[in-house]
Amino acid sequence: MLNWLIIPKKIPIKREEDYHTHYIGKTSDGRQFFGYETFVFPKGVPLSDDWTKVRREYVVLYIFDKDGNYLTTNHWFAGTTSETNDSLTRKKLEELISELGDVNYTDILVRPFKTIIDGHVFGLVPNRILRTVDLEPSSTISFHWPWDGEYDT
Repeated sequence: MLNWLIIPKKIPIKREEDYHTHYIGKTSDGRQFFGYETFVFPKGVPLSDDWTKVRREYVVLYIFDKDGNYLTTNHWFAGTTSETNDSLTRKKLEELISELGDVNYTDILVRPFKTIIDGHVFGLVPNRILRTVDLEPSSTISFHWPWDGEYDT
């Protein structure tokens, strides 16, 4: 059987401290979460020499049930890159996670999904051509066979 051709129903995600999957884990009631800071270049907006005035910065916190089914997204638009900074977005992400109560930072196992925020696709979106699941927007990280929770950037 050609296992590399199949995108699994659930994607394991390994927590890597101080990297893209730093803010993943489980709540005390068993829900799972994935938080991160990301960006979007709006479609139709020309890039200029100063891309920092165009790129839109977001903080997102995806919530899943204990079986890995997507429930909801808490998000915050931080402004353009020129209007915000990493310490501000990180603080907001940590604030959103603290609203979940007691959490344990650990690996998670969740189903791919997508949601729309401000007209842009966000989520863990299957790419059937490349046989990957990409963290959107911006294809920040990509999960692939052998589906062991590791990812490429």
